[in-house]
Amino acid sequence: MRITGGILRSRKLLTIKSDRLRPATDRLRESMFDILANLIDFHEAKALDLYAGTGSVGLETISRGAGHVVFVEANPEVADVLRENARSLAVEDKCTIRVMKVEKYLNICAKEILSEKEKFDVVYIDPPYALNDTTHEIVNRVLSQGIVTKTGIICAEHSKEYSPPLSHLFRQKIFGSTILSFIKPVQCRKEERSANDVNKGNGSLEQYERHE
Repeated sequence: MRITGGILRSRKLLTIKSDRLRPATDRLRESMFDILANLIDFHEAKALDLYAGTGSVGLETISRGAGHVVFVEANPEVADVLRENARSLAVEDKCTIRVMKVEKYLNICAKEILSEKEKFDVVYIDPPYALNDTTHEIVNRVLSQGIVTKTGIICAEHSKEYSPPLSHLFRQKIFGSTILSFIKPVQCRKEERSANDVNKGNGSLEQYERHE
């Protein structure tokens, strides 16, 4: 597994064998970041990587210019590999690693009032497929708690077999059995007009791209 773009491009990442761990493939990450690059400015961006695993997505965000990433990973052994990846890339100063369940981290966030500068520009949600039924709940919590900037993006990865009803969904990309869903907490007027044109009464624009 390697970083696919940015100043750390081609650098190798450690991983770990686990039935609960499902690292994003290089191809999927590259495609995801190609989309995100047209939606947000990564320069000094602040990111939140939920279900971070060994950190491939969050670390690539740093490679592409992010100023800081908060990683949330419940498994201490997996979190140790994440720390080693951050150390080997010499980006520890841009990483905060929280070894706890995502729900607990969001409970902590719920007790804080964040200024716009303290909020996240991008939030990644990638639960193990065994926990796919929590995707909808976690997306809604992130939205309702207001921890994403007004121009921010939520990117959720989930199984094609479980397609949760996601609020503010405006784009999806399909890779075999995996779907990337892109969610905007606040959509610009142009996108809202497009949404109404495409999905009368739905309020969300869903663009599907398939890559088998």
